[in-house]
This record gives sequence, C-alpha cells and structure tokens, in this order.
Amino acid sequence: MSLDEIRLHIDAVDTQVKKLFLERMDCARQVAQEKAKTGGDVFVQSREEAIIDGRTADVSPDRQAEYAYFLLLLMSISRRYQYGLLPDMRRQVLEELGSRSGLDLNVPHTEIQVCFSCALGEPKLALFSNMAALNGIAVSSLTLTTQDETQHVRATLKGNVQQENMQRLLCQLGKELREFTITGLC
Repeated sequence: MSLDEIRLHIDAVDTQVKKLFLERMDCARQVAQEKAKTGGDVFVQSREEAIIDGRTADVSPDRQAEYAYFLLLLMSISRRYQYGLLPDMRRQVLEELGSRSGLDLNVPHTEIQVCFSCALGEPKLALFSNMAALNGIAVSSLTLTTQDETQHVRATLKGNVQQENMQRLLCQLGKELREFTITGLC
C-alpha cells in the first residue's frame, strides 16, 4: 500500500473508533446516572486493573504497553466525563479538600497549589498532566521528588475553584490520587 492508501485506511479506522468512543461515553453517562442514585465511586482501581489485565492478555508483547496505556487514558477520560455529570460528588470532594487543607476555597484566587504522592513507575503523574490539559488547566509549576520508591509531586494550577473544569479536575484528583491535598490559593 502507498502512504496515501495507508492514510485513507487510518481515516476509515478513526471513523470507526469515533463511533465506538461516542457509544462508550453514552455508557459512561448511564454509569454516572446509576452512581448518582447509589452513591458509588467513579474510580474503582481494582476493577480498572482487572479490565486492563484482561484486555491486554491477548495483545502482542510489542504493542501490549501501548494498548494498556490507551485503555488507561480512555478510562481516565470516561471518569472525567462522569465527574462532570455528578455535581453533588464534585461539591462533596471540594468541601473535603477545603476542610482538610483548612483553606476557604471561596476566597478570590487565580492559582491553586496542590500536592500528591504516587508509587515510582505508576502512571499517575502522566495522568495528572493529561487530565489538567484535557480540562484546559495550565500547570504553571511542578516539583517532583522521589524518596523510598514514592514520588512526591507539588504543582501549581492556573485557575479558580469556581470554574467547572477546575472542579472536575480537583474532584478527579481528590478521588484518584493518594494523599492529594490543596496546599494553597494565590
């Protein structure tokens, strides 16, 4: 096949992926509706790990890591969408984060300082960056230190807690990252 023919084939595959992605987001909406009724968590790490393990088991080793990361990103995007559909959960997480930090999240601010920890080699730092970008939130500073196989991240996010995308991001981070804390407002 020529390069032009390969690109046409990629376009056809992308059209199919688009249809399936939108169908998956419809399913995510239905999941969010059920979780709104039951109070269930959006993020269930053991379930996601089992899904990735099961769906990558038959993938060729030369593409297994890429497919696993694709699934990880897809599920993270799906969770972001669900958090956007669950305003009560967002409000509860923000209240918990404000209470834990001792900060009044309603004071005027243009930056939010946060910190969290994750195991060395865990993809949480990459997901943090991806989720900030997906929500349109700039990370203006980031400091990473590693101690005893644990990464400690301190970051400054540009924006305000009152913005819907910031609320989605903070809710997702608060639910999914170990020791996630808001440390300051500027």
